[in-house]
Amino acid sequence: MSTTDAEPRQRNPRGAGRALRGEIVAAARGMLIEDGSESAVTLRGVARRVGIAPQSIYPHFAGPDEIVQAVTVETSAELGRFISDAKVGIEPPRDRLLAGCRAYIRFGVDHPNLYGLLFRRNRPLGGEEAGPHGVGEPDDRNPDSGPFPYLMDGVRQCIADGSSGATSVLSTAVQLWAAMHGLVLLQGNDYQFPWPDTDQTETELVSSIAKLRD
Repeated sequence: MSTTDAEPRQRNPRGAGRALRGEIVAAARGMLIEDGSESAVTLRGVARRVGIAPQSIYPHFAGPDEIVQAVTVETSAELGRFISDAKVGIEPPRDRLLAGCRAYIRFGVDHPNLYGLLFRRNRPLGGEEAGPHGVGEPDDRNPDSGPFPYLMDGVRQCIADGSSGATSVLSTAVQLWAAMHGLVLLQGNDYQFPWPDTDQTETELVSSIAKLRD
């Protein structure tokens, strides 16, 4: 059986619409991972993967664009959780910032098609709510808020405890983001280059931009 064909699906029990919506999003996510193009997500293709009729998608999504947007929102939240998980058990703000930045880069390199989706859809990497600079405020209770608020909060904590000599939280966070994005694009596209030790490169990059002190 091919990856795009599915056996007929049993009807969800009454009230299981949320589960079906999740299956639709998961199917589209798989298609985007494999193909990398949003045009690969069609109602017929998604329906075939889930094992439903295309008409069954309409109560949940108006069309492919809404499905892809749902994958984008889910990916932003997934990246936020991945960064949050990488910092669990790490106390010093300097080490937490380094761990979070490494996690960001690793996610992007390991999931290039999903990572690229975040930027093609022009979705701010800060969740639904925006703060005074257009990015969401970090909330440790809600890692689904996305990665950029965590980056800003990490820089803020380093400045507060003296482990960073930076003077602007936003400017430093944006510079870090740009540098990490560059590494993701270069490494994620199998760019042929004699890369030095990955951990050392990432540590020196983040430490230099954030003016981290030992």
